[in-house]
Order: sequence, then C-alpha cells, then structure tokens
Amino acid sequence: MRRMRFALLLAVLIGAAVPVSLALAQSSSPPTATSAPASNVNNTGATLNGSVNPNGTATNYAFQYGPTTAYGEETTVSSAGNGSSSVAQVAAVTGLRPGTTYHYRIIAFDASTAASSPVLGADETFTTTGTAPAPSAPPVALTGASSGVTGGGATVAGTVDPAGQATTYYFEYGTTTDFGLETVASSAGSGTTAQTETATLSALAANTTYHYRIVAVSPGGVSVGAAGTFTTTNPPAAVSYGPSGVSSDAATFNGTVNPNGHSTTYYFQYGTTTAYGLQTAPASAGGATSTVAVHTQVTGLTPGTVYHYRLVAASNQGTSYGADETAATPGSPTGASTVKLMGHMGFVSPGNVIGVEVGCFSGSAPCNGSFTMTVDGTTIGSGSFSLPANSGEFRNFKLNAQGQSDLRGNRPNHLVNTTVSVTTTSGQKLSGRLSLARWSWRDI
Repeated sequence: MRRMRFALLLAVLIGAAVPVSLALAQSSSPPTATSAPASNVNNTGATLNGSVNPNGTATNYAFQYGPTTAYGEETTVSSAGNGSSSVAQVAAVTGLRPGTTYHYRIIAFDASTAASSPVLGADETFTTTGTAPAPSAPPVALTGASSGVTGGGATVAGTVDPAGQATTYYFEYGTTTDFGLETVASSAGSGTTAQTETATLSALAANTTYHYRIVAVSPGGVSVGAAGTFTTTNPPAAVSYGPSGVSSDAATFNGTVNPNGHSTTYYFQYGTTTAYGLQTAPASAGGATSTVAVHTQVTGLTPGTVYHYRLVAASNQGTSYGADETAATPGSPTGASTVKLMGHMGFVSPGNVIGVEVGCFSGSAPCNGSFTMTVDGTTIGSGSFSLPANSGEFRNFKLNAQGQSDLRGNRPNHLVNTTVSVTTTSGQKLSGRLSLARWSWRDI
C-alpha cells in the first residue's frame, strides 16, 4: 500500500502547507475511532478493519500499521462522511513480510483535530501466515533538536543509520506523546553510517507544545528515536483595514493589532506596488491580549497614484502581516503627460500602411501605450507607441486582412470611417474618429 503521511493529509482538510484558517466548521465533539480485528490475513497481506463516527462533521480516516507500535506505514486517507453514527471502515494492505506480527490502529480527524492530534483507535495485532524471513540488522534512529520555531511551524531533525539496508524515515509529531501526525516518508538510503535528516512541520497551532520523534523503517525492522518537544510561538495578530483621510498627497492607513500578551510594535509598509519599499516609523501596540486599533498618517504622496499598504506587527514571538490594501490619491501625477490623437484623416499606402498621429503633451514624462483601430466594433489593425514628452509624431501600422477587405470594398473617392482607441501605460484612455482614404487605388 502506497505510504501517504499526515503532513499531506492536512491539505485534505485545511487546503495548504502554510498556516491558514481551518476550512471546516468545528464540531461540538470530535469524531470517534474504533479498531476491529483484521481479516483476510495471508502471507503478504491483510484487511484492516475499524469504524468511525464523524459526530456530525466532515471527517477523514486512515489506518496506521507496522511491526511495532511505532507502526511506520499508513494507508491512503479516505472520507468517513459527516454522519452521526458509527460506520465500518476497511483498508487492504499488501507487501507485508510472511510470519510476522503486525500492529495497527484506525485514526480519524476533522478540522478541530487536524492541527493537533487525530483521534486514535486502540492498537490491534495480526500475524501473517508463512515462514518469517531471516532476521537482519534494523536501522538506528536518533531524534535531534528542533529549530526555526514560529507560531505555525518548526523544523525537526534527527539521524538515521540504515545499517546497509534500504531505509525510509519520517517524523511523528502531535500535542501528546501519542503523536498521531506524521511527515511524508523519505529515503535514508542504504548506507552504513548515520545521516542527518530534517523535516519542516507546518499548519501548527500557535502557543502550543508539540512532541516529536524520528522513525526509521527497513526490512530489518523499525527504529524509533526518543521524544523531543518544542513550543510554537504566539506572534501578534495583524489585520489591515481600508484607508481614511485620503487627499492628493496624504492618506491615513488603518488596522488592528492583538499583541497576544507580548510587547509589540507595528508599522505600515507601503509603495506603488505590492513590493512596497517604504514603511512608516514603528510605534507601540502595547502588550495586552485584546485587539487595539492602530493608524498612521502618511504624507508626501504623489497625486493621481494608487498606493499599496499592509500592516506589520512584531514581537519576540514573531512577525505577522496584514492583507494588502490600497489607497488612491486624487489628481494627476506630477510630471505626467497627456496623450492626444491629432488629425482626422489617415492615408493608406499601396502596402496597406496607415499613419496615426499621436501627441504627448503637458508634462515632463514620456508617453507609452498602444492603439487599436476598429470599424463597427471589428478590429482592422493595431500598433504601439513610445513618444518623448511634448511631441506629436506619426506611428505607422498595417491593416489586417479584415481592414484590407473593408478598404477594397469601399467605392473610389469614399472614406472608411474608423474609431481609434488609445490606452497608455499610465492608465489614460481615449478614443477618436479617423477616416481612411486610399493613397493610391492600385495594389489595394
């Protein structure tokens, strides 16, 4: 049975490998899980049995199994539904060793238990038929230290000596010494020396103590490291809110901060993109456990500009970021230029080339953008321009097949009336009428 570890299983319920809000409504009581005797036991396989009562909330389950109570294998996660009665669940496992006693249990979890520890059924055993293979040296697993602990994650480490056999390892973790959560199994190779292994844990609960240990599995058996612990931090909560007092050159950025009991400072990052680049001076949000409103007035902004900003709150427990908000200052950007269409007649050359005259005025900045020519809503050609400030120049483009057909079908000495629409990279949009006339009646 293909191994699927619990770190991936969290995505089934909460949708990501980074701290997010739980996606499912929490139930009034957690699900229950009951292990039952195995069936269909043979040399290399068995059917694992159990039951799950979801107690009214969406619940998933899996079976953990292996030659010891450290288990080491886990079946694919399946849905137990969201009913209120106990439902029998089964999973067929293969690839087992003949003549070997296996331990197993069923586990169940909903949104309220996924970030801590699942509900665990009791340990059951069965023994495969046939003759057990000759014993071989088991791997050696030693649990190491944790590092990089935040409010929602941590990195755990350990060493594995495969003792010359193909070995996999994973980390068990949870809020009790029953663990219940597991990282994705990875290869430790088949060498004869100890190798350092690490795993990054995510979607953890803040301000919570977790137990963890490394487990190594090979044909020689299962080796379990001693349990270690770490406690996730309790960073402040930061929420960005919309701006107030927006003028042509100033705005007030707003938000709320919950220091969660630790001395906290806050500031706003801002700029014309979500890369920000600027920030306000840090200010104190105190060290209480309740939410406080915060705001900072920012001056010296550019008129006619959209600014992005977000609230940042930091304490010795970590740093939190509010969502991106925007503030649009009214007016025209300093130095911005204005694009104008000049002239009302466009002559089409024998090669179907048209000149459109575009002017760039009233500012010190260049004008960049594109234009599209249409007839009754149908595009007959398009082009782009990049003009220096305070200039008016022709920009040529060629009619497309539809435009050439329209011009051919026009009677001699008659004009084709078009609409030219212009969009600049600064956001200016305008349109005007341009009548097309043949420069030559040949080759059209």
